Amino acid sequence: MKNYVLPLMASAILCLVSCSQDKTEDVLVEKTVKTAKPQNLLMYKEMVAMLEHYDETRKPVLEKALGYEDTRINFFTIETLETYLAYMKKVSEEKGIKLTGINIVSASYPELTNHGTPNYQTIMFMPTTEINGENIAFAPEVSAENKIVTMKEMLGSYGYNWVYDSKEDYENRNTITKELKSNLLNREQKGDIESGAGNHGHLEPPYAD
Repeated sequence: MKNYVLPLMASAILCLVSCSQDKTEDVLVEKTVKTAKPQNLLMYKEMVAMLEHYDETRKPVLEKALGYEDTRINFFTIETLETYLAYMKKVSEEKGIKLTGINIVSASYPELTNHGTPNYQTIMFMPTTEINGENIAFAPEVSAENKIVTMKEMLGSYGYNWVYDSKEDYENRNTITKELKSNLLNREQKGDIESGAGNHGHLEPPYAD
């Protein structure tokens, strides 16, 4: 009996040591990723130049067209951002799809909205993956490893013409297909599903009274 016990104990100890080392390495890798200095940090003079250029070229045009200053700040808590990224990574990994990044897309709240402030600009997040060498926004909730459904396809099924995946799409942005027109006409009758896009931030302006 003793001849069997010793090898078993040795195996167990080796397993525990190995697992412990793996965990330590994982923690070190995670810590390195989290604490590495980002490569896209701006110099203050760059910031000032960019903000001033916006003030001079965009702000007056928008204020004249809208009659008020549009949203300049979209605030999301750290927890919101971390949760969104972690969930997109998890869903993509489970489906065997490489998550390459997140598109941050300009939008604005319509007159009738369930959240946000009507008529003010906002942003939304769209996850991207690599398709034919390009980072393309996709719909993780309906995609699979061997069948990636693009955001263009999903938005098109609701009658919206997404034209920002390629130069060709953008150059033909005014060409509306019969299918797209039909989907637009039937949008109200089409069932709705939750997407992989993110939003629900805090806007400024407008400022609360």
